[in-house]
Amino acid sequence: MPSDAQLLIGKVLQIKDKLNAKRHAIPSDLQKEWDALNGQTACFESDALFNSAVKGQKMNKQIDYTGSVEELSQLVSKLKKLNKKVTITQVRH
Repeated sequence: MPSDAQLLIGKVLQIKDKLNAKRHAIPSDLQKEWDALNGQTACFESDALFNSAVKGQKMNKQIDYTGSVEELSQLVSKLKKLNKKVTITQVRH
């Protein structure tokens, strides 16, 4: 059974994927917020394995996140708010 942290990381990745798909539609006034959140969540990226993979060796994904579950929850909230702002901006155009 997944822990709270694993569930929150999954939510972070889901929302981040949605924002990545809409990254071309993020208004310039929200771009700094997106850049900051993108940097804070970079340690969860799945392509991090490709940067350190060695042929013939088993890989385990290591997450370099040192924050608490509460901080992860706040990160999820921030990403949700940004996603909502970007969605509203898209509808207005």
